[in-house]
Amino acid sequence: MTKMMQAKTTSNKQGNSAPAGYLERGWVIANHKLVSFHAAFISSVLSLPAAALAIAAADPDTNIKLEVLKFMFFSWETVVSVIILYLSWHIGIAIHEMGHFLTATKLTALNQDSQEKADAVVQGGGKFGWYAKMFLLIPWGKFYGVKKEGGNYAPDAPYNLAVAASAPIWSQWLATIFLPIAAIGIGGGLLVGGETGDILIYIGRFFLAPGCVGLLDRLLADPGKLKEFRMREQTAAEAAARAAEAAGGGEKWFARVAEVKKRLLTSRIQTVTLKDGTKVTAPWQYRNCAMGGRHTEKEYPESNISMQESMFMPLSAKTYEGAQEMTVKLQNRLKEIIESAPGAKVMGVGLEGGIAPYIDKEPQDKVPEQRMWRMMKQAIMDCEYVPGVDVAIALDPAASELENLYREETGQKDSVGMYRFWRDKSKLDMSRDEILELYKQAMEDDVPILSIEDGFGELDHEGWKNLMKELGDKTFIIGDDLVTTKDSNIEACAKNGEINATLIKANQIGTLSETVLAMLTSLAYGADLVVSHRSKSPNDPFEAEIATAMNALGLKAGGGANTERLQKYGRVMEILALAKASQRDFTDKERKEVEENVKELVRILTGKEDISIMPDAGEIDIASLLIKLLAIESVSGTEEATNAGIPSAAATLFLGKTGIIRFKGSTPLGTSAGVDEAIHYVDSIIEPSETTKKYADLFKDAGDGTFRFNKDVVLQTVKSKNDDKLMALWKKSKRYDGKGCMDAVKHIESVLAKAFVGRKLMKLGSLLDTDKELLALELEQAISAGRIPKNASKEEKIHAMQRKGVLGMNAILSMSLALGRAVAASDGKELWQLIREMASDTMAKFVDANTKGAKGKKKSLADLKTTDFDELQTIFRETSEGTIKDGKNITELLREQLPVYPV
Repeated sequence: MTKMMQAKTTSNKQGNSAPAGYLERGWVIANHKLVSFHAAFISSVLSLPAAALAIAAADPDTNIKLEVLKFMFFSWETVVSVIILYLSWHIGIAIHEMGHFLTATKLTALNQDSQEKADAVVQGGGKFGWYAKMFLLIPWGKFYGVKKEGGNYAPDAPYNLAVAASAPIWSQWLATIFLPIAAIGIGGGLLVGGETGDILIYIGRFFLAPGCVGLLDRLLADPGKLKEFRMREQTAAEAAARAAEAAGGGEKWFARVAEVKKRLLTSRIQTVTLKDGTKVTAPWQYRNCAMGGRHTEKEYPESNISMQESMFMPLSAKTYEGAQEMTVKLQNRLKEIIESAPGAKVMGVGLEGGIAPYIDKEPQDKVPEQRMWRMMKQAIMDCEYVPGVDVAIALDPAASELENLYREETGQKDSVGMYRFWRDKSKLDMSRDEILELYKQAMEDDVPILSIEDGFGELDHEGWKNLMKELGDKTFIIGDDLVTTKDSNIEACAKNGEINATLIKANQIGTLSETVLAMLTSLAYGADLVVSHRSKSPNDPFEAEIATAMNALGLKAGGGANTERLQKYGRVMEILALAKASQRDFTDKERKEVEENVKELVRILTGKEDISIMPDAGEIDIASLLIKLLAIESVSGTEEATNAGIPSAAATLFLGKTGIIRFKGSTPLGTSAGVDEAIHYVDSIIEPSETTKKYADLFKDAGDGTFRFNKDVVLQTVKSKNDDKLMALWKKSKRYDGKGCMDAVKHIESVLAKAFVGRKLMKLGSLLDTDKELLALELEQAISAGRIPKNASKEEKIHAMQRKGVLGMNAILSMSLALGRAVAASDGKELWQLIREMASDTMAKFVDANTKGAKGKKKSLADLKTTDFDELQTIFRETSEGTIKDGKNITELLREQLPVYPV
């Protein structure tokens, strides 16, 4: 994990984090006590009564050394030295820690309680008394903003290099002021002599000890932090200057962004050409770097960023490894910038690997997000990257959440097009026009924004159309909550001119086949694909399979850390590596070895020695052949932990008698969700039963045929009913605050597994066949549960299957993934290849069905099926364009060619 991702947060619940900087106990003893002691007492030699000592020295019976010691340690001079010692100790510690504290206050780097107290003083005035109080109380550990523990002094703040580096500067000021005064006083006193000289020497001595302590604190306390901080900032400034020089003062971002967009559409980070001439590409990366909105509200409530995500897009990386290095550098530098900026601090690291910051607005800003975007641009330059050339910025404001909050907090339930930045203390409201202006202004100010996902609420269709009209030719306008990976939604929004790209989340629709339908619908309307993770993710990298299968434009899978995110990018690298390896031709020796292995297998199975095999037996993939013959012996459903601790569901297929060959699928879940997403089935969902009838007053109807416990129901109420079944429902509904998935697990094992256990893989059919079976089971259960009538219309049945409200998306998609991997392995393929084959086959059939009789038709269906994947996409888009012009419904036509819904 990177250094940045190991950073400690500033919340009180993490108060054991490393301090921002501190005076360590041993150094306090060595410098602030011992140096003060020596400076105070040794300097008393300068105040020796010369005349009295001269007389004593003339007496042979007088021990002059003893007289000097008596003067230093057993006279009124001792009192003066003790006062100097105390003042030196007190002043040195107070000034050093005031440097830590006041810098941390300015940077809003203190922990919450201390920061609130400090802010109240800064905003309310009365600072002189505050400075005096901290000066007097800090050394005694009585000031709220500085902790004294076991002789160690530290600001009440997590580690921050800017804070650590500030105290040596304050100690330097102390030395710079005090030591010259000490030199003038002592030197002047020695020159002047007499009583005036003695007074000057005493004054010099009072300044000498604190000055020495300050000098040593400057040089040795917080060792190396000032140098490290200055070097870091100097290096960044030099890199930024070189980046600015490389940019050459050319066109503004707003003028050149369209060309950058075009480049991304026509190229990818990496491309591998397969044996058959087709290509598999590594999509552009959307790397989460700064988070807010619902994604950090629970973990970091002090953050004031209302828009959900801001991302870096590495553009100049030549490999995925290179893009990872760029991401880590950028995130580290962004963290440093935030920590070093007044009124900004890093609260922690969000679920998707991005920083969760608090950032005060600057005078020109309406919302803190604007300053954060400028910081991101600065981070790009400080890493010596050219904004818009080497790195661009992508936004996911998740504006539906801002629109929902406006409706909730104002009571205007029917409001559309008004947005509330609820996490900033100002709680600013903006109209759709103001939101659009926010994006445009940032781009006109040279912030290299290239992509905007969910820039408006899912109900604000006018906002989306305005965004496309103003920025659609320049940036990627991506629909997420707006379309929820549902083919009909995508068609409606694309036809309405609201998007030019689609975010693909398989868990929004619930099977791989339906996901392919959604992607092809998007491509039919010229909307490119960005495949995405969710905020709460298990260790399943299926998003990488989908993205590489489709040669997608982008992959959005998190920041530079968090293992469950890096797995997804790592899976892309693995797919590319395997694609390269698959180009190797078998040698004759290897073919002969395969033939011998086949013969040996036949001998074992038949007991015969005289074996003859087919001429091309050397080309057989023995592994896939054997896997085809295996049956699914059992299916295990389990709760699968996600990075948030909240579980999802997972399905594992065990093959053969031993079960050592297995295939697994597990699904993510999101924090925010579009209203039309498939249902992630959780344990707070309660199916109708005799218990819900008997205690109807304890439950509320969810409106979809299921129930929830009323919010005012408490444990004691349930206990008072003395009903074991009611108590079991209560306990289940409270697991993980209602977000457990044991019911979804039960659906995997009690319903879905029964359809597949005992079947050989060779009998499963295709990915389409297995997904159709899963959806048929959902429909069967929906009818059985009374959710829809048996004679429901075709559209009602399809909607029920898309919604997956009975068995649950998490149960069905987990099985879709596990079965897909098993089918792929039995064909000697990877899952991404199976998905690509499905997409290719569907596009070929669509083109063939919708170009019959048309002039210029060049390819037969057979030829189309063997066409290069990218070329086939182009033909498919062209055919779709003509079909759309004819007023035909793309969704219906695609469902004919990919008949996933068994109706």
